[in-house]
Amino acid sequence: MFDAAMHIVESDRQSPASGSAPVLSTPNWASIGLLDLVAALGDKLAQDPRLADVRFPVRRVKPGERLYRAGDRFEAIYLVRCGFFKTLRVDEAGSEQVLAFPMSGDVVGLDGVDSGRYTADLIALDTGHAAVVSFSRIAQLGREHPGVERVLYRLFSRELVRQHGMICLLSTLSADSRVATFLLDLSERLGRLGCSRTSFVLRMTRQEIGSYLGMQLETVSRTLSALSAAGLIAVDGKSIELLDMKGLRRLLDPQEEPAARPVRVLRRAAA
Repeated sequence: MFDAAMHIVESDRQSPASGSAPVLSTPNWASIGLLDLVAALGDKLAQDPRLADVRFPVRRVKPGERLYRAGDRFEAIYLVRCGFFKTLRVDEAGSEQVLAFPMSGDVVGLDGVDSGRYTADLIALDTGHAAVVSFSRIAQLGREHPGVERVLYRLFSRELVRQHGMICLLSTLSADSRVATFLLDLSERLGRLGCSRTSFVLRMTRQEIGSYLGMQLETVSRTLSALSAAGLIAVDGKSIELLDMKGLRRLLDPQEEPAARPVRVLRRAAA
């Protein structure tokens, strides 16, 4: 997903026990060039001298700090350079719903394009950096350069795919399948950044995971314990180790026979 200009620095790659988030190397944390930004999205642009000097500021945030709030005027989209975030929506009754957990390489803020206002809060879960991409500027560049326009279309397409995936996750999967999907997805995303696919630290709380998956806190905790008891994962606080990737994937297949679902077998045996 990332070319040589956006590789993960070996000295910054931390073990799960360290609690550090994956960090993408960059020569200047104060700003990022358009070409590097596009490369971070897994795309590339034809060499054009007019684009070489286009840069966007990078903002540093502390844990708990908001990059924007629901209702704020939409002016920019954000590319996460390092760290973990959550997008959070609060309804009229005050109930909170976690919509996503953006991390390095993800773009957020597209929800504000239609109404001109952001519809959710973007909150840092740990110290991170995010490039602030003026939407009026990037849209203008898209009109002038077809390659930039193509990148914008792909960003909107990714957001649609993500939303469709969440609808499927919440409407068709059982509790153990939802948690397994969440862990496997996190494993895949970390793996693309050059981090361990099998051992990592959860930056989010179990309550936040439950909000994201449409589950109660107690259900998340019980499901993690069941997956651990079945030998699929090891849990130590927020540290997670995936012991049986194939077993986790079997939980996602609705065609599997019950005997192939170790967690449910374990629960029946306990009952």
